[in-house]
Amino acid sequence: MDGIDADVFCLLGDGECAEGSVWEAAQFASANGLANMVAIIDVNGLGQTGSTAYGRDTGVFARRFEAFGWSAIEIDGHDMHAIRDAFYRSRNERPAVIGRGP
Repeated sequence: MDGIDADVFCLLGDGECAEGSVWEAAQFASANGLANMVAIIDVNGLGQTGSTAYGRDTGVFARRFEAFGWSAIEIDGHDMHAIRDAFYRSRNERPAVIGRGP
């Protein structure tokens, strides 16, 4: 928001995405046009005390972030070409989220 020419990366876990503060931040980033922000979610199906509600379904997170005005990219987190391509594709006119699945 200060006009700094830098990219901002945020690492999230799928268990962490059950918290409201994640969605408040997602809404803030979209409403304020923070197109230089990229969130990376490690969707491993594990929460603090057990399995997460959605297992390893990256599509749930993609749809939620898209509803907040983000660009969503789902990838296989073990494929380096997919990871590099996702970072390239994340550069657009709105915040982006990359969902890493198994």
